[in-house]
Amino acid sequence: MKIGVCLSVFDDKIKRLPELGADYIETNLTQLSEHSFSEISERKKLLSTLGAECYSANCLFPGDIRLTGKDVDYGRISEYIEDVFAKAAILGLKIAVFGSGKARSVPDGFSRDAAHDQLKRLLGDIIAPAAEKHGIVCCIEPLRHQETNVFNTCTDAAKLIREVDSDRIRLLVDLYHMDSENEPRETLLGCGDILSHAHIASAKNSRNIPQPGDGEDYGEFFSILKKIGYQGGISLEGGAGEDFCAGVSSSIAYLRTIINDLA
Repeated sequence: MKIGVCLSVFDDKIKRLPELGADYIETNLTQLSEHSFSEISERKKLLSTLGAECYSANCLFPGDIRLTGKDVDYGRISEYIEDVFAKAAILGLKIAVFGSGKARSVPDGFSRDAAHDQLKRLLGDIIAPAAEKHGIVCCIEPLRHQETNVFNTCTDAAKLIREVDSDRIRLLVDLYHMDSENEPRETLLGCGDILSHAHIASAKNSRNIPQPGDGEDYGEFFSILKKIGYQGGISLEGGAGEDFCAGVSSSIAYLRTIINDLA
């Protein structure tokens, strides 16, 4: 299992990656859309110099691109996806995280069934073919209800993933959102065949990344991942304290101890 950290490829803290103990960084796809191919190529050169990998990226869509409702523009969506996946491929990206709570939220008064069909079309007809072209897997990230009104649990997201039935459309589990929604962690026991990425932070501790003595039972979470044979990445996504690098380094060392104890 690889452990990474959510950190923009344009953040100069990536120069300190060797001291963090992270296996990879998870950057921001919306940011990639705002930069040129040449700018992204320069960051790839820097990562190569550091011996670092940009394995995944979150924030697939900006909030102003509507994915449900009467204002969906499939032409604009297709152009955006092709551009951002082509840029992601320059970095060697493997996982694109589809959180984008604002973009996917169903407008008040709009049919939930119609929104479901729109998201199914988006995933099956637009994202999956583009992901196949660029060697990327897109993972739906369930988000707590405060951030979106659709796909709040792994159970919800898994239903659509199985309907789309593409090996390019998979599931992400975020422990923070799962615990915030009081979804049983054991739910993952039925998702091993579609789970391809994970995020971790503490719902008890203001969305901070795991640290020794923070009161969370991370061992249970990793034990379940082990039971389903999960071998993907798990990204730290949360607060790291005043000293970002020290906080990330401590968290990664702590999680590796938990994983090793389960071996």
